[in-house]
Order: sequence, then C-alpha cells, then structure tokens
Amino acid sequence: MSESVPPEAKAAIADAVGTALAEHGYERLTTAKIAAEYDKSEAGLYYYYDSKDEMIAAFLDLAAREFGSELTATEGDPETRLRGACERLFLAPGDEGAGLHVAIMELLSHAPYNETLRDPLRELEGAALDALAGIVRDGVEQGVFRPVDPDATAAFLLAAADGSTGFHVALEMDVGDAIEAGWSAYVDGLLAER
Repeated sequence: MSESVPPEAKAAIADAVGTALAEHGYERLTTAKIAAEYDKSEAGLYYYYDSKDEMIAAFLDLAAREFGSELTATEGDPETRLRGACERLFLAPGDEGAGLHVAIMELLSHAPYNETLRDPLRELEGAALDALAGIVRDGVEQGVFRPVDPDATAAFLLAAADGSTGFHVALEMDVGDAIEAGWSAYVDGLLAER
C-alpha cells in the first residue's frame, strides 16, 4: 500500500470501498465495483493501491478511527453512554450500517488466511474494545457500575454484538427484540446498587 496517498483520495477511496463492500460483500467485491462508487476508473484506484485487499485495508484503517468515536458519541453518565454504544453495536436488518457490519463479519472470516486484512481488522475490533472498556471503566470509577472487569465486559459485549450481526442481520432471523432485551438486561446487571 502506498504511504503517499493524499488524504482526500484516501478518504474518497475508503468511502467507495465501504459502500461497495456493504452492497456486494467481500467475495463479490471487485475493483470495478469500487471504481463505480469512486466515480473514477480502476486505473485511478491502482495508481494508489496494488490490490483490492490493500484498498479494503485502507478503508478499515480509517473505519477503526471513526468506529471508536461512534461508540463513545453518546453523552451523559456511563450507563447512558454504554446503552448508546450497544445501540450502535447491536444492529437490525435495514439499519444504517447493517450491510457494512455484515461485510466486516465476512472479512473477519478471512483474517486467519489474509495477512493484509488481519491487522486492520484487529485495529477495528480493538477500537471497539477500547471504547467499550473506557465507558465501563468510567462507570466503575464513578460508582455507576459494580466493580467488574472493564476489559472482560467489553470483550463479552463485542462478541455478542458480532454474533448477533451474523444471525440477526445477515440471516434476518426475527430475534431483534430478544437481543435488545438481552443486552439491556446485561447492562442492568452491571449497575451498582443505589
């Protein structure tokens, strides 16, 4: 991957990759489909990147920075912030970003065999873990949450959200109410007695 990609081009290509990935998934994604979203030729993409996977990795690098910010965007006390993060993680079919979450789950299945994608995916999932753990840590320190392990709590929530993306969003199983009740009850269980 070229380190000298201008920021504007990098952002535009990343946006094109995200849009095409959400629509087509990894297996059916081609540089022609990315170029159609980029509104330039495939040659324009290859001017900056050597492969489709490098383009995806650049998208994931930018997405990792944004994802942690999205999860911490809710203002208020730690309980409100954690519930807001869960609402962004536990998506339903048709929600904004749902297609992209499914595509990222598909990419995760390729990570053990694809070194180009592995580190950017690790960064993306790490950004989510850090954001969640930070919210929980704040809640424990402020006495809003019981003295739980912030890292373990974050890992559990992220694993549950990733799993729900698979069977609820990708397979469109009608379990949305149950999933919401489950994560909400989990957050309720974290609360310190008042």
